[in-house]
Amino acid sequence: MSAAHAAHAPRAPRAPKVRRRRRRWLVAATVTVGALVGVSAAGYAALHSRLLAATTVIVTGERHETPHQLIDASGLASAPSMLSVDPGLIAARVERTFPWVASVTVTQHWPHTVSMAVTERKAVAEVLGAHGALVLVDVSGRRLGPAAPREVLPRLEYAPAPGEVASSSTLSTAAVPGLLVAATLPPAFATQVAVIQVSASGWVTLHLTTPVSFVLGPASDLGAKYEDVAAVIARTTLHVGDVVDVSVPQAMTVTGP
Repeated sequence: MSAAHAAHAPRAPRAPKVRRRRRRWLVAATVTVGALVGVSAAGYAALHSRLLAATTVIVTGERHETPHQLIDASGLASAPSMLSVDPGLIAARVERTFPWVASVTVTQHWPHTVSMAVTERKAVAEVLGAHGALVLVDVSGRRLGPAAPREVLPRLEYAPAPGEVASSSTLSTAAVPGLLVAATLPPAFATQVAVIQVSASGWVTLHLTTPVSFVLGPASDLGAKYEDVAAVIARTTLHVGDVVDVSVPQAMTVTGP
């Protein structure tokens, strides 16, 4: 073979070196992926361990329920992971469980604390419930629970809607005018109102402890009508059984028994 011919002879293939590089790359990639998976698993385990559990629950604003009852209903009694705490779901559970609870604000305080700020409903009147027992209701007509002797609230009487039963959780729309009046009675004479009566047509009459009655008519212009009622109580001599019609503000009439 001549020298010129030898200089241009093809080089031997480098396949073994390429294979070695690929093997090293695959090994490195496998190790890297394994390390990442291990770190992720360890991180997940740490985040869902007792290291970040909701071990402290602070409840405020409750009056008719105990903190223990609220915590049990919320699902926080088992000290779940802070990552699994869903404020909206917790609030919905508590609001659905307790009639007195109007709303709940749930806040997470990392790493271990959850607070529940409870806003309760306000009773505005009493209604007859099942078996003739008096039950408290709020302005929305939600039945809250048995009336207590210490409560000084008017009794609401109205014509129930067809099919309404005393065990239902909320009063029918027929009670709405009376509920609105019960929730807005001014302090000047609120404690003197024994009964708020709503007729089938929606007219409202106040029966005082005196006993004297005030016909408010529709539950509108209540501010002006309340002023008339307060003025009559303060300045007019009324007799047992008198009926004062203030359905037209500034044009009241008095009818004797």
